[in-house]
Amino acid sequence: MFKILMLLLLSISFSYSKIHITVTLPVQKYFIEKITKKDFVIHVVEDTYTKFDKKNKNIVDPLAYSKVYLTMALDREKKYIDIFKSKNRYIKIKDLTHNIKKDFTNGKINPYIWIDPLKVRELLKNTLDELIELKSYRKDFFIKNYNTFLNEIDKIFLYIKGRLDKSESYNIFVYEPYWHYFAKRFRLNLYYKENRYTTLDEISFIIKFARKNDIRKLIIEKGTSYEQARSLVSHINASIVEHDLNAYEWRSNLYFLTREITKK
Repeated sequence: MFKILMLLLLSISFSYSKIHITVTLPVQKYFIEKITKKDFVIHVVEDTYTKFDKKNKNIVDPLAYSKVYLTMALDREKKYIDIFKSKNRYIKIKDLTHNIKKDFTNGKINPYIWIDPLKVRELLKNTLDELIELKSYRKDFFIKNYNTFLNEIDKIFLYIKGRLDKSESYNIFVYEPYWHYFAKRFRLNLYYKENRYTTLDEISFIIKFARKNDIRKLIIEKGTSYEQARSLVSHINASIVEHDLNAYEWRSNLYFLTREITKK
């Protein structure tokens, strides 16, 4: 019994001796773990569908007391930074998207670069640099995993490109600019619709527009109004693709998006 207790205490001690990192999105945790495996304790701000404002103190405090908060240049992160700094003045804030060229979409800088495999290569380089700074003695291990992951990304890119190049479905309705970089990389055309229900007066125009441009898909963010999307596609003989671009399983997530877009 004593031996078991000692092992348990050692295990807990080892866990707390690890460097703690906070990230905003589950997909960031995926990228970090591809490079570092289990070298860090990673806390995720948006790890559930519970809004940050609704999370209790026991959840927020571990996020704030990490050594570093790795951000993605999202507007909502400004609020998180203020809260974390109010609790821990020593926390470092690092933007993983710095020096990565971003596009303007609908008049605003579009930060959703991780939906493009080739932009992810740039993002990973910034991530690698930050991780080496935190644990320089693990540099060789991190670089080895990083290079392995880059090779995997190249295969992912070629798979997606091959599927989409053969697809007859490349004109897509969207409400939000989340899929801009994916569409740009793989030469898909996105047509933006205002994020609201379709009115009776608009139906005739939408039907003509969809037929003219052969629009067969509507991509929506997972968890948003499905009824609103169904109201739109019911008039144009299109199908809905519900996609969570922030999900942890980045590779599977892109494969899912590709399959749903190319599905007849």
